[in-house]
Amino acid sequence: MAKAKKQAIPRTALILGLAGLIPFVVTAIATFVAGEQTSLKATQALGAYGAVILSFLGGVKWGVLVNDKPGLKLWKPIVLSVIPSIIGWFSLLLPTMAMLSVLSAAMVYQYFLDTESVKSKKLPEWYGRLRLILTTGAVLSLLLGLISLIV
Repeated sequence: MAKAKKQAIPRTALILGLAGLIPFVVTAIATFVAGEQTSLKATQALGAYGAVILSFLGGVKWGVLVNDKPGLKLWKPIVLSVIPSIIGWFSLLLPTMAMLSVLSAAMVYQYFLDTESVKSKKLPEWYGRLRLILTTGAVLSLLLGLISLIV
């Protein structure tokens, strides 16, 4: 039996997704190269952007559920779709090191939830590959910001 051809990541999604990494990368680098005051602002901006993106990822799940009448009757999928927003908001209330740590862990956890949605065919196969690329970039940036606080 022939192996199914992988679905290409749509160009628009790939370009916008990669562009969405720019604030992560720029603020993470700024935490190292900027002066102390600007570095602190860059770290806060990094965390704030991470919280916004985490919330966006939960919104993707919510959007999938909108057209899933049986799924809307179940608590678990809906709760899992709003938890990223709550975690993102809560992380902004934490000390900086904890904020970046929580956001990093939440991004990884959300990635695994998204891959489960891909496996169950609730999200397209290409989305899982895109999320791997974007999650890797986001988490590495958050961890770089965290390292800048330690060194």
